[in-house]
Amino acid sequence: MTLAYQYIDTNEGLETACQRLAEAPAVALDTEFMRVDTFYPIPGLVQLAAAGETFLIDPLAIDVWQPLQILLTDPGTLKVMHACSEDLELFQHWLGLRPSPMADTQIAAAFVDMGLSPGYQSLVRDLLGEEVDKGETRSDWIQRPLRDSQCHYAAMDVAHLMQCYDLLAQRLQDKGVWQWYVEDMQRLAQPKPALDPALAYTQMKNAWRLQGKAVGRLRGLAAWREQTARSENRPKNFVVKDTSLIEMARTNPSDLNALGLCQDVRPSSVRRYGKQWLSLLTSCSEVLPSVSQPLSKIENKHYKQLHKIVTDQAASAAIQVQLMGRKKELLEVFEGIRKQQPFTLPNNWQGWREAFLAQPIAEEYQHIQELR
Repeated sequence: MTLAYQYIDTNEGLETACQRLAEAPAVALDTEFMRVDTFYPIPGLVQLAAAGETFLIDPLAIDVWQPLQILLTDPGTLKVMHACSEDLELFQHWLGLRPSPMADTQIAAAFVDMGLSPGYQSLVRDLLGEEVDKGETRSDWIQRPLRDSQCHYAAMDVAHLMQCYDLLAQRLQDKGVWQWYVEDMQRLAQPKPALDPALAYTQMKNAWRLQGKAVGRLRGLAAWREQTARSENRPKNFVVKDTSLIEMARTNPSDLNALGLCQDVRPSSVRRYGKQWLSLLTSCSEVLPSVSQPLSKIENKHYKQLHKIVTDQAASAAIQVQLMGRKKELLEVFEGIRKQQPFTLPNNWQGWREAFLAQPIAEEYQHIQELR
């Protein structure tokens, strides 16, 4: 399939394209980016399509982004994407926004029982009977000039989105879950706050093994790494690995030589950051509670009881169980049980999920607490 597109690499061209797209009630939207050796994704291309026109926007050549910012936040223009979590992260860091209002066709497909995470290629095949070439999936989108095959691939990523969305929207309405989907899209469009560096240590694998002052040292080291990775725009493990920070916190090395003996620590990193690490190890020795441990055997049994409620309620609603409630949310509930706290509904369970989950989960929550 040959697809016509316009390649936009000037500020004036972007303004014209956005003015034309703003006339449509909805636009298809996608991005290509690189994130190999950086903390933040680097935009390589923005694809937009509506009313038979497709535009490929070059982020490396344009420097006035107000027209696109206006379009992406225009309340009268729906932005349709597929599997958009990384796109949303890109836009939030790069342009300081999340597209709104928005729709994600992958989530829509999950609501109408087309699988939890169908890819764009399979969605187009199942809904439209068309084949989409994915041969440029791993391309370098920062190189210039882009090849014709790359541009064609990028244009195809938005070519069928509106057709797919229209079919899915009708299925959502026919199934009676349209309003649920709209609520989830509104929640997804809300800006997501960046991780608080002071909490970075709680997300580290095996951090739960540390106790007392070692937890305080790890919190200081992990917060430093989070801030350093952002300021240097490098992946966190490129700065220093989790295993290294945990060993530093546990053994509390007192000099550069001892730091260099810690697991996975590179000599170049000791030369670059060693004095900072030693200073943190000295100053961040507060005794802190341990990070939550993995579920014990008996706790896992109780967790499965909570999960069964979610599974049963998802079955009654005829939707994917992960749409009803995710593991992260159930673990959040279980942490309240561990701490003997009153039951509170996870934020993501506000809205339509509350009618399914609030009462049965609260009852099982109380029952588990009584058994502990």
